[in-house]
Amino acid sequence: MFSFMVYFSATTVHLMHCLPSKDNIKADLSGNKVKQWNESSAVNPEELGTYPGGDVLFPNRVLRNGINFEKDRWPMGVIPFEFDGTLNKQDMEKVEEAMMEFHRVTCIRFRRRKPNDTDFISIGNNRPGCSSTDLGRSGGAQGINLETPACLSMRTILHELLHAIGFDHEHIRADRDLFVTIHWDNIQRGRKNIFMKQPERVLTSFGVTYDYNSLMHYSGKSLSSNGLPTMTAIKDPNIQLGPRLHAKFSKKDVEKIHLMYNCSEISTKNNSSDININ
Repeated sequence: MFSFMVYFSATTVHLMHCLPSKDNIKADLSGNKVKQWNESSAVNPEELGTYPGGDVLFPNRVLRNGINFEKDRWPMGVIPFEFDGTLNKQDMEKVEEAMMEFHRVTCIRFRRRKPNDTDFISIGNNRPGCSSTDLGRSGGAQGINLETPACLSMRTILHELLHAIGFDHEHIRADRDLFVTIHWDNIQRGRKNIFMKQPERVLTSFGVTYDYNSLMHYSGKSLSSNGLPTMTAIKDPNIQLGPRLHAKFSKKDVEKIHLMYNCSEISTKNNSSDININ
């Protein structure tokens, strides 16, 4: 887990970390909910996370890591990755298909990790739920967890990969109160932090207008305590919030990726033979 939001600060603090293990992170209580999820559910599986950032384990690091700084983006949009051995062949093919969607419409390029790659994404299924450890390039190994089978849809894989390249949830952008109403009384106890706006000084939407259909927008009943909406669109409460079941990128999602990674300045033709998923 585009606007995506991109965090920044005037100062950067370097943090050394490793991938979280079952011993050093709080168990994700969303596990049972994800297992029970099906296509008729009112919310998407990536919205069921109980980590500090919903489906992001360490969102506060971004306030220090400053994604607007060049070093905190993936250089030239190239992202080394590995599978950690916990996904089967069919599941890995689904992830690769999602990566190819990035290749098709943006300048982002995923490729297999090489021995000299120190910063990379490790993708697997070793924790409950759908999650990304960090937003953007945080340094060293960072993880994406995709619990089978709920987290292996195109939509959910793209959502978690978008976190890893530097984008947060649409509904917490600074100007969201102009577009959606948050129904605080309907939100689950202890989960209101997932709906707190981030001030403009720590995020940017690149000037792209609010996107109800973004892959990074939560559903209208996300984290509802009573089955009633937690968010509704101001201009029309009947507007569906968040992506449809089999959605890919919205037009504004693509626009934001292009702006963040300066895709107009990156030639993918010159490196297409070297940068790929194999």
